[in-house]
Amino acid sequence: MTVLTEAKIRKLFKEAVIAENGTLELSNGDRLTPSARSFLNDHHIKVISNSSNFPSTDILFAKKEFVVIDKLENSAVYPLLSQLTKLYPYFLKSQRILHVSFQSDKCRQLESYLRVLEQVVGHRLLDDISKYDATLPTSQELHVIRISEQLDQESVMIAYDAADWKLSCYELYIELSILRKELEYKSDLGRDSFSLQVSHLLKALEVLIWLLVSE
Repeated sequence: MTVLTEAKIRKLFKEAVIAENGTLELSNGDRLTPSARSFLNDHHIKVISNSSNFPSTDILFAKKEFVVIDKLENSAVYPLLSQLTKLYPYFLKSQRILHVSFQSDKCRQLESYLRVLEQVVGHRLLDDISKYDATLPTSQELHVIRISEQLDQESVMIAYDAADWKLSCYELYIELSILRKELEYKSDLGRDSFSLQVSHLLKALEVLIWLLVSE
C-alpha cells in the first residue's frame, strides 16, 4: 500500500505529472492523507481509483462532481455565513491602526476587502472576487500567488518587532484562515458548490491581506 502525502502530491503537481483541473489515477491500495486530499480539492483535481474497494471517503474531497443544490439556502454553508461577522472587529482594529500609522492607502484597501466580506455574509456569492471590485486581482491570479507564497503550508510568520499595523493585519489573516477552515470542516466541499465557492472567496481574501502584511 502506498500512502500519498501532501508533499508527494505537491511534487507531482510541480513536475506537471498532474495538473490543475486534471486527474490523478490511484492504483489498488493507494491511500491519500487528509492534507493531500485538501490540496487536490484546492486544485480541482479529480481522483480515479482502479480499486472497486477503494473507500469513498478517501476521494470525497477530490471530486469535482456535486450534488445539485439550486439554492444557497439548501447549502450546508448557508447557516455558517453569519459566523464571518466575527472578523469585523479584526478588520476595524487593523483599519484604525493603519489610519494612525499614516498608512492611508492600505487602510482604504482593507476597507474594500471588508466590503467584499460583508457581501459574502449578506449571501451575495460571486464566482470571482474581482467581480465585487474591479480593482482587485482575479481569484486565479490570487491562487497563483497563494501557491508561490506557500500560504497553504500554515507556517507563514512575521517578525515580532514588525510594525504594529503589520502585526494587526497578520492577526486578521490568521483569524480569517482559522475561521475559513472551520467553515470547510463543517461543510461538504466535495458535494456542495456553494460551500466551495465561499472557501475560494475566503482564500482570495487571505491572499489579499497577506500581501498587505508582506509589503
